[in-house]
Amino acid sequence: MKQFRSGLLLLLVALVLFGYITLVDRGKQSTEEQHRTEKQIFRFKSQDVNWLRIAAPDHSVTLEKKDNHWWIASPIRAEADDSAVERLLTEIEFLESERTIPAKEVGSAELLKQWGLAAPSLTVEFREGKETRGLSIGRKTAVRDLLYARAAQNPDAPVYLVNSAVADRLNKNVDDLRNRVVFGFDSLFVQRCGVEQAGSTPLSVEVVRQGTKWQLLKPLTARADATKVDEWLSSLTTLRVRKFVSDDGAALNQYGLASPSDQIWVDQKGEKPMEERLLIGSPVPGAPSDVYAKKLSGNAVFTLPAAMVQQMARGFFQNVRDRHVVPSFSVSEVVRLQVEQNGKSIGYAKRSQGWSVDGDGYKGIVDPERVEAFLRSLRALETQAFVQDVPSDLRAFGLNHPEGKVLIQTVEAGGSSPTPVELLIGRSEKDGTYVKNSSEPFIYRIASQWLQDLPKEAWQWKNREVLQLQPKDVQEVRLAFSSSSVTIRISPDGRILLNGAEGAAAPQAKAVVSRLWQLRAVRWIGPVRPEYGLSKPEATIVIQQASRAMTIRIGALLPDGGRAAQVEGDSLAFEFSAAEFQALGELARAGLKPTTPGRS
Repeated sequence: MKQFRSGLLLLLVALVLFGYITLVDRGKQSTEEQHRTEKQIFRFKSQDVNWLRIAAPDHSVTLEKKDNHWWIASPIRAEADDSAVERLLTEIEFLESERTIPAKEVGSAELLKQWGLAAPSLTVEFREGKETRGLSIGRKTAVRDLLYARAAQNPDAPVYLVNSAVADRLNKNVDDLRNRVVFGFDSLFVQRCGVEQAGSTPLSVEVVRQGTKWQLLKPLTARADATKVDEWLSSLTTLRVRKFVSDDGAALNQYGLASPSDQIWVDQKGEKPMEERLLIGSPVPGAPSDVYAKKLSGNAVFTLPAAMVQQMARGFFQNVRDRHVVPSFSVSEVVRLQVEQNGKSIGYAKRSQGWSVDGDGYKGIVDPERVEAFLRSLRALETQAFVQDVPSDLRAFGLNHPEGKVLIQTVEAGGSSPTPVELLIGRSEKDGTYVKNSSEPFIYRIASQWLQDLPKEAWQWKNREVLQLQPKDVQEVRLAFSSSSVTIRISPDGRILLNGAEGAAAPQAKAVVSRLWQLRAVRWIGPVRPEYGLSKPEATIVIQQASRAMTIRIGALLPDGGRAAQVEGDSLAFEFSAAEFQALGELARAGLKPTTPGRS
């Protein structure tokens, strides 16, 4: 007990000592930090500054901070670039003197004049609260790359020698500090946006947000591509002024802005509802890659990159219109799919056990991945061209009597009534196939190749799993070819016996039968036909289970190298892999070789 108390006491002493050292070190500057602090000319925090003035013989600019945002107050009234101002203030905050000349050594005013401080080349003033401080910068020193500098408001201040690069970093004019961001909206709060095009064929385009989707309202009512609209809005926020030209807001004719060629506008709701509208004028003489522009709400005329603006304005309608031929749907919510073509109708329904054929012909479960892959391709199907928005005659496109139809029915989560959407398939030409969905008037042209995805027969999408067996349920497997055969048994102790004996081919036999338990078709080839040679098979596989025997017949060679095959009792044939057929043949031949009798 005594040892425990001693250990606890030592631990407490160590913790107190550690806390003391940490506290002392936290308030103690390193030697390097102390040296750097001693060299700093000013002691202030840049974020506390609310007023700034930069003056040079040929220009000056005054800035004010309001509501955490910097504004240029003189010589014009305009938004400032907060980041640029903050960088400048940080430069002043950490400005260091390479050498300090005490005030008593400065001497007469003549010396200040000689150093360029009587008429400074640059003066920077800033204000924290009500206190104004600043720095006047004079000439370069005779040696080294330094400048003379002195506190602007204190005639008794020392003279500092500072790095000459400081002057370049502090000497900023209106254009250097002006906000060049053209659009300042927040995309999350944009409710409407669009463009207006003037000229011989005027065009007004407007899209509106509807929940998570966007809808075209002008020049026609249609779906808009939400991804494309969001990308367009994002591009607008990256648009930057190249050059400010004028701030008087008059004489707009000379810039082509009295009657702008294009207008881009964004309507934002939320805490700060506003509309931002950009007017696009004429190309800049001598600089065809630029174009004049101005905001409707401001006086400033500036230039922008012409190609970027042209794409945003003139390409807006074609870019944001949704090119998907079927309105968006969730694959997981589809409960029925029906395909009609060549006078045949194939239906698939989603039930508790999965997708199955619903209609005439083959009955049974189909591969859900095949169905869902097709639904994904349907959802992603895009038009090559918008053929007609208001069709006058469906016959011209073969859509009055469609050559095919694809119907899907969806049920939203928690819903009960299915919502149908039908795609009508019209005439095919060399450039594509005409299609139209049942909920919109538009005629699209798609790549005819997509039609190859349509199932021609219900059994095409049957699950490729031919057998699903558990090894413990299988007693033996008999392979029979015209010239050889083998019987494979698995003994209670796990040994593989070929024709009742062990042999070198046992590992090969084990691998073959393991694949048979989970046999998959290369593909289904349809109802059994005489040319498949299954009435007189090349090989048979008999799998003996406790309750029944299952026979697989393997027949004629198919064009792609596989073999036609059939599970006895099934009306459909499938393709048996060429590699598997070869492995079975080798195993059957191995059964003819002398083997070691198996132990009973």
